[in-house]
Amino acid sequence: MKLNEIKEYLKIDEDYEDSLLNELIEASEVYIESMVGESYKANKKLIKLADLLQKRIIADMYENRSTTVGQDVKQDRITTSILEKLSNCTEDIKNERF
Repeated sequence: MKLNEIKEYLKIDEDYEDSLLNELIEASEVYIESMVGESYKANKKLIKLADLLQKRIIADMYENRSTTVGQDVKQDRITTSILEKLSNCTEDIKNERF
């Protein structure tokens, strides 16, 4: 993920938070790989899903910088389902389900 892509996604024009955004890009890459591995990188459609997931994770980390979570916070179903799909993609790739 490139800095300009995430700035466009978050609708950020200024440069003063570029350092933070670069850190969030790196952290989100580490997070995704630690959660699902790298098997998804063998399939273009799964890479697109991973890119969307990364944007959503970065947006969440950027917009919610607190270390506490309110009781009314719900789990993001799209993010969860993409994580599950990427985690289980090895069999899909073997069976060419894409």
